[in-house]
Amino acid sequence: MRAARILLAGLVALCVSARGARGADPASCTPVRLSDVGWTDAEAVTAVAQRLFDALGYRPQVPMLTLTMTYVAMRDRRVDAFLSNWEPSGHTAIAPFLADGSVKRIATNLSGAHYTLAVPDYVWNAGLRDYKDIASWGRRLGYMIFGLEAGNDGNALVLDMIRTNQFDLGRFRLVESSEQGMLSQLDRDVQSHRPILFLGWEPHPMNMRFPIRYLTGGEAVFGPDGGASVHTVVRAGYDTACPNAARLLSRIRFSVQDENTMMLAIQRDRVKPSIVAWRWLRDHPDAWSGWLDDVVTRDGRAGRAAVEAMLGKEP
Repeated sequence: MRAARILLAGLVALCVSARGARGADPASCTPVRLSDVGWTDAEAVTAVAQRLFDALGYRPQVPMLTLTMTYVAMRDRRVDAFLSNWEPSGHTAIAPFLADGSVKRIATNLSGAHYTLAVPDYVWNAGLRDYKDIASWGRRLGYMIFGLEAGNDGNALVLDMIRTNQFDLGRFRLVESSEQGMLSQLDRDVQSHRPILFLGWEPHPMNMRFPIRYLTGGEAVFGPDGGASVHTVVRAGYDTACPNAARLLSRIRFSVQDENTMMLAIQRDRVKPSIVAWRWLRDHPDAWSGWLDDVVTRDGRAGRAAVEAMLGKEP
């Protein structure tokens, strides 16, 4: 009888182990390569994913790439996933890769975002409120629109408007810079009460740091009311080759407030993104707990318990 009980216990353990093994990804999926394009929102959400994968026993790697090189690297199978495909502004950059099937959208991880041209409120109050007003403000703006890094999707939309003289913007030039460079220019101009026209978006701490307003009338360029959503993208075949990792990626969701809070800590308080991500996960278990349903560690153990164990230790 005792031998039978031991045999039965062994069979049960074997079945549990087999179920875990079936849920776990193969060893080839252990490195998870997540592109970071250097935007503060991308740093925040990528750091959250990195923390989760690390807790699950994967080896997350985060190369810093431009937007275009991100999709090229995904096509070449050198990057597995990207959590910062902004739409509609990013459509031109991703469209060829969606068309040839080298990348695939698997989730919308943020809704209710905004991305369009913006001005300080004192400029808005003085009359620059709509895209059709920009041309008449040309001299006061120095015929300049301040954008982001070269190759950025929003920059491309502005350059197209200038090239085609849309909204009579043919005399304007785009000043390309980094996110921090553009924000430094905005800070200087706000301090001096000078007019400035720039690419603005939400979520971002600029909305709390500066009194800014988004222009109306740019629906044909940036979408209705400058509205935007952000999507998670994986390379072709990743969701079938690494279904457990892809399952987690497909469930990651944030609110505008979540991202504003994380980005404020990164920008204003100079906290490392990895620490910001750990604190957000620690403080918002209800937000991420459901992401781990049926997600296991690399060796087949319960994923949620592994993340909770990680959060029980100092980062």
